[in-house]
Amino acid sequence: MALAMEGYSAMAQAYAVTTGAGMISDALTEGRSDAVAQNTTVEVRIYDLPPQPGATPVYAALQLHWLKADGTTPPVANAVLLSPWVVIDATTTHSPLIASNPQTATPDASDRRLNSQTRVFHFLADGSTDLNPATNWFLTVRPANQSDPNNFPSDWACVAVDAATGRPQIYRP
Repeated sequence: MALAMEGYSAMAQAYAVTTGAGMISDALTEGRSDAVAQNTTVEVRIYDLPPQPGATPVYAALQLHWLKADGTTPPVANAVLLSPWVVIDATTTHSPLIASNPQTATPDASDRRLNSQTRVFHFLADGSTDLNPATNWFLTVRPANQSDPNNFPSDWACVAVDAATGRPQIYRP
């Protein structure tokens, strides 16, 4: 019975990693498409959320926002929340879009999740991003219970964003 539960747990984690990477990629594709279709800028906000009271915050959500000419930043859609089984790794090696991207979000008093750890980039009206094209930008989705950066888990997925075209792509080992 214990072996069956361990196998089920590993399978559920693998599914959550794949699903989480897909959700992020889909949201980024939507943000890029909306920026082009509406000929405007779309801000991508990646949030650190505390999983439980007193726990260390982890990156586990993102949301798209319009940047309106009047200075408002209404959401394009509801926030994408990852399964509690997975998080976005925040180390420089595994997620430079988190660790090496110090941009701050456009001020928005209505967004209570904004803080100094929120990571931001923008899709521009031509579909490109405001990210430095000389850098490889990506996020790595990994199981939430495997956080040792020196012993990275074998089960992970990477969502890369091409800075010049804005197109996301998933890499899965």
